[in-house]
Amino acid sequence: MKRKLFFLYIVLFVLIISCKKNSKEIPSNDLKQVNELEYSGEELAKMYCVSCHIFTEPKLLDKKTWKYGLLPQMGYRMGIYHNTPRKSLIESGPGGKLVESRGIFPIEPNISEKEWQLINNYFYDNAPDSLIVPKKDLKTSIKGLKVKIPEFHVSPPMVTAIKYNTELNQVYIADAKADFSTINILDKDLKSISTLALPSPISHIDYKKDTIYATLMGGFMPTDAPSGSIIKIFKLPGQTEYKGFSSILKNIQRPVHTTYTDINGDKKEDIIVCEYGNHTGKLSLYLKNNLGKYDKKILSNNPGASSVTVKDLNKDGLLDIISLMAQGNEEINVYYNLGNGEFKFKNLIKFPPCFGSVSFSMIDWNKDGFEDIIYVNGDNADYSMVSKPYHGLRIYLNDGENNFKESFFQHQNGAYKSITHDFDKDGDLDITLTSFFPDLINEPEEGFIYMDNISTKDSIKFNLKTFKQASLGRWLIIEKTDFDKNNFPELLLGSFTGMGINGDSDGKVGKKFMDTSPTIMTLKFD
Repeated sequence: MKRKLFFLYIVLFVLIISCKKNSKEIPSNDLKQVNELEYSGEELAKMYCVSCHIFTEPKLLDKKTWKYGLLPQMGYRMGIYHNTPRKSLIESGPGGKLVESRGIFPIEPNISEKEWQLINNYFYDNAPDSLIVPKKDLKTSIKGLKVKIPEFHVSPPMVTAIKYNTELNQVYIADAKADFSTINILDKDLKSISTLALPSPISHIDYKKDTIYATLMGGFMPTDAPSGSIIKIFKLPGQTEYKGFSSILKNIQRPVHTTYTDINGDKKEDIIVCEYGNHTGKLSLYLKNNLGKYDKKILSNNPGASSVTVKDLNKDGLLDIISLMAQGNEEINVYYNLGNGEFKFKNLIKFPPCFGSVSFSMIDWNKDGFEDIIYVNGDNADYSMVSKPYHGLRIYLNDGENNFKESFFQHQNGAYKSITHDFDKDGDLDITLTSFFPDLINEPEEGFIYMDNISTKDSIKFNLKTFKQASLGRWLIIEKTDFDKNNFPELLLGSFTGMGINGDSDGKVGKKFMDTSPTIMTLKFD
């Protein structure tokens, strides 16, 4: 899950780069020399921003959000604290030590007040008063869709993960509590079989036969503490109920996604973990050795690892790792497998740090034999909690050499996850798209959009539809199931109501969702 997957969009590390602007040589090591030169606010902003992510145009956020949301956070990364105690920004314990070791919040300012004010003025003066969000022609009827709200209910609904077990025809639903979490096991009729209590929120679930693998975040709220773990939940010999669990991996930084695969072809199952973290984090590969233990290899030392897919992208017979990164330096990368546990890194796509990257999938959309990318962005729980015209779903087509070009965009406020399938059985791929941050006050049915494919050879097009009951929940999770075993998926939605709602000043809308939202909802296409 990301996770409250939410944090600093604009990360200004105190790295100095060498570049030229208007024939002015920027010193590579001495910040004081930089400050003594005369640079415009735009020049200064571009010097610092591009050292760790692509530049963010002022027009991507409104004046108020820049002034009260992003700019103060940017200042902290440059040692500009004003009335904010530096220590208040750093958690205690191991997580805080990791932040200190990375020098994320400098002890001393590395820019003068004059230079900092120029940067502030540049973003504020060039930002719009407000962002214009497009309106959608969203029909509230989907032909052949059957909607069911099962009796199963947890109050308040706090679903963080769902996994369908195809072998047992059961579904596992993780629900977060104040100080622990549960996995609810439901049968094909969505009736409860049993409930398992676990010590921390669950972000991801997998299985092998009747053994459950759960990714424990260690804490739901943002943290750098390495308190997450991967556990195995099992049945004792001769028992029919789950009686215990054991740790597979420990001391992980707020993991949000886990992939189990034999990445190096040695017939041992390796583990790829997205350690999302907060200010720090990593993308880690755990290679299983001959002793049954794991050797850790860090693929990325950046926070925000959100999800991974494993495919032979360059068709050389070896599985490659494609990852989505959030937390400021937002991008999709590939780690080409060179064999023997070695990889070659390549960036595929970069996004502005305010995009709020959440999920992606790979599929041959145009049926040309090459994997394309469907990317979803809409995380909106940080320092810029306004509706954004660039939230939604994008399709990036592969040119045959793993270069990707944006070919389609569909806006959706707070978009979170998509599932692709020929739902109307007309021979082309349709898309279902959920949102965790729709406009829950004015247009809550936007939380689910069915994108009916009406594309032609020349362009990608969809008719947009939803259904009335979509407004009942706050859909963090969507999962494919096939309870009737007809090889055609149903969809299972999971609602998470334990977070404030943008614009809900008195909290009444949020309370209504907590009190009345279904925990899960099933969608069946006929």
